[in-house]
Amino acid sequence: MPHHPVTLVESSAQGAVACISETAVTVLDGQTGSLLATTHPSSTPTVHHIPSVPTTSGNIRAAAFSPTGRFFALCTEGKSLLIYDTSAWTLLRHLTSDKRTNALAFDPLETHVLAGDKFGDCTSIPLDAAHSPSVILGHVSILCALAFTHTTPPMLLTCDRDEKLRISRYPNAYNIQAFGLGHSEFVTSVAAPRFAPQVCMTGSGDGSLRLWDVRDGGLLHTVELSSLLQSYYADGRAEKADGNSFEDRTQASERYGVLRVCAAEGLGAFVVVVERFPVVIVLPVEKDGRSLADPLVVDVQAPPTDMAPTAQGFIVAYAKGPLLADAYVRNKQGAYVRDTLVSEEIARTVVTREVPEEVQVPSIYVWGNKMYIERPAGENSNSNNKNEEDD
Repeated sequence: MPHHPVTLVESSAQGAVACISETAVTVLDGQTGSLLATTHPSSTPTVHHIPSVPTTSGNIRAAAFSPTGRFFALCTEGKSLLIYDTSAWTLLRHLTSDKRTNALAFDPLETHVLAGDKFGDCTSIPLDAAHSPSVILGHVSILCALAFTHTTPPMLLTCDRDEKLRISRYPNAYNIQAFGLGHSEFVTSVAAPRFAPQVCMTGSGDGSLRLWDVRDGGLLHTVELSSLLQSYYADGRAEKADGNSFEDRTQASERYGVLRVCAAEGLGAFVVVVERFPVVIVLPVEKDGRSLADPLVVDVQAPPTDMAPTAQGFIVAYAKGPLLADAYVRNKQGAYVRDTLVSEEIARTVVTREVPEEVQVPSIYVWGNKMYIERPAGENSNSNNKNEEDD
């Protein structure tokens, strides 16, 4: 029988990788694939038990490690937010929000976790339970992604469904440093590298990646994904949208929606996954820290659901197929190849629920596209749909 896919992958600066499926969390060593912690029962003394997410809370929607990897946070469809101390994977704080959270990020000092919700608010939540959460900024549409720059002082980056990147001063986030304007569709992801602290990259449903100067919001570089990936539609390696189901109700059959942009510190590059394409795109940053070298398109086993960087490569989770996840590493020639040993260990370690048929992961165009409409009566809901709820 098929298994439920891993839908979220998060990595820490110290090499831990969290693979998430529904309410289950499996934490691996990104270099070896060995098990470090899990919500599943384990008889191995060296494996930490992670206090489980209550099934009544619904599936996990987003997760994040803190900058040093000491803390880990996740949020659920049932509006729960859990914060863990990763030294022994103890639960530090369990809160319930009034709104469903879409994105999480820890601040640079690791004293607060920030939560962006579908109403556009960004809430700062102290790790110390003696203090209460507070809203520090707001957009007028769904917040899709959060990140912090590595500048001094740090800037808070927030992206929304209305094509905007906002760059705010932190912690007084009501002070707006700049906007990054130029996308024509919802902005799904943002990443800010330590190795090039003056820039960030966004990805969008408009099929582009954009490199920005975080000091003034200036656009430095645009990558049109159609120029890199159109051949995958031409030869059938990418899946065209049919436009007839709720998950794909848009006019375009060929789309280049960015699922995730990450800053891979060990590679000096951004790494990107695109909905429906069995690839990971690697975009090296030039030595000037403000421009991009030629991109590399790395073929992987199947279209990804998510991806996270490791020290010399990345771990990618798949939307369908016999494999839940794979590890890729950069070899001495600079090519990215499947790490067979680590991938085999991941296959042994990551366990998800058996399902009667393959799970169809909803398209990002459901909640992001301006053509979004409410689900018609009679169409089945999907628990991973970010916009099916009322609040």
